[in-house]
Amino acid sequence: MGVIDGFLTFLERLGGKTTEVAEKPIRRFPQGKTVQERLRALKEIQKEVTEEEAAPSREKEIEELLEWRKQEIKRPFSERLADAMLHYFRGPVESLTNSLKGLDEDLFRANITTPKDRYVATMLGVSIFAGLFSVLLAYLLYIPITTSLLVGFLGFVGTFGYMRQYPKMVWKRRVAEVERAMPYALRHMASLLSAGVGISEALLSVSKADYGAISEEFDLIIRDMRTGSSFEDALTKFDEKMASDSISRVVKQILRAVKFGGNLADILYKLAEDFSFEYRMKLMEYVQRVNGVAFIYMFMTIVMPTMFVVGILAGSMMAQALIMPTETLAVVLLLAFPMISLIIVNMIKKGEPR
Repeated sequence: MGVIDGFLTFLERLGGKTTEVAEKPIRRFPQGKTVQERLRALKEIQKEVTEEEAAPSREKEIEELLEWRKQEIKRPFSERLADAMLHYFRGPVESLTNSLKGLDEDLFRANITTPKDRYVATMLGVSIFAGLFSVLLAYLLYIPITTSLLVGFLGFVGTFGYMRQYPKMVWKRRVAEVERAMPYALRHMASLLSAGVGISEALLSVSKADYGAISEEFDLIIRDMRTGSSFEDALTKFDEKMASDSISRVVKQILRAVKFGGNLADILYKLAEDFSFEYRMKLMEYVQRVNGVAFIYMFMTIVMPTMFVVGILAGSMMAQALIMPTETLAVVLLLAFPMISLIIVNMIKKGEPR
């Protein structure tokens, strides 16, 4: 048994040595019949050594590439689209940027920090995608190719026009939000001023409160003052940005009280009451207007479809044949009347006091 154990131990040691040698192969000097064969073998060995030395650098490059791709995927699609458009279509983008007057002012008022050229690049890219999608959708609906191209062109133009008007829409919505929160912000400032707090500290307090858009705008006013602008210039800039009669009245009252003196807390309380009274009056007018529109809405969404179906059935019975194709009837019932309902609801929603 001792001989067998010794033999097995020898085999285990031999296997360990064999594994160690296999993990680290030794390159021996090539053996060949001629000098050319030996030189060729030496070149192959040199190539293998070079590849082994370059392997760590390649792995590092691959890791950097994967990390870059992860960061790129995290970026918003609009930014990547703008970069692509600026890279491949810089000339048309710059021409459009120079031709669109007033876009930079609209972006500023809408509080959109995207540069003008990048926004134009995004506009162009989104419009191209919308045009191509419109063409494809029309083609899948078996519309003739010429009409499909026209639909694609209309999709491109419509999307471009919407993107151009989008900053103005955001600005108007933002002004409405500021006006809606203005009475609460004014009462907040007035209570602090009554307690002996300065006007700048009152603005800072409102900017840190949760009043929505008006807190953001007051925070911008504080930033302008910290960067060197005077209180009057910062407030005037806010007035020009909003371009609202109600906000302009508040700004003028504050500047007049600060310049000539006066009880600013009482003035702000009075302005807050005026805002609340105006909102109540607008709400009463809106309720009266909705009562009239509600009758039209019920007539267009309930009575009209019923009368339409009854008329089609009566005419078909008299003619002993369906007087309107089934496809047309389906389009009218499933698209036309619901579209009219959406238009009426949108009109009611737009008329809601802010």
